[in-house]
Amino acid sequence: MHENVNKPGRWPLIRQGIVFQFKLGLDALRDILMSPVSIVLIIVDVVMANNQQQSYFNRLMRLGKKSDHWINLFAVDSPKGKSDDIKESADSNVDYWITKIETVVKEQQVDGKLTQSGKAKLQQYFGKIMQNNNKQESKD
Repeated sequence: MHENVNKPGRWPLIRQGIVFQFKLGLDALRDILMSPVSIVLIIVDVVMANNQQQSYFNRLMRLGKKSDHWINLFAVDSPKGKSDDIKESADSNVDYWITKIETVVKEQQVDGKLTQSGKAKLQQYFGKIMQNNNKQESKD
């Protein structure tokens, strides 16, 4: 019954999961860095009596908003199907760079630049993943 499952159809989901975990890590790193910096900037603004336009904290908030756009946490699809308006700013987010890296790796594999031992190792790892997945499905 499980033999009819379209196994290549799983790869987009696996890719989305990996990209999402990577983005979560970036988001967490950003939050860890911004928390103490924001406290210091609030203190500086209060001590210096900065208004809204002079506020270092407000500048940090604008930077945080830009980083939200750059990380694009909950959009884990590749930018291939995006409209022209979004394509113009696509190089300003993580999705664009992940797609570029994937393209380079795929080109190297097609051109034969990926070493045979590296390719065999990847196939071995993916084989183990699939084998473990099949064992889990058998138990269910």
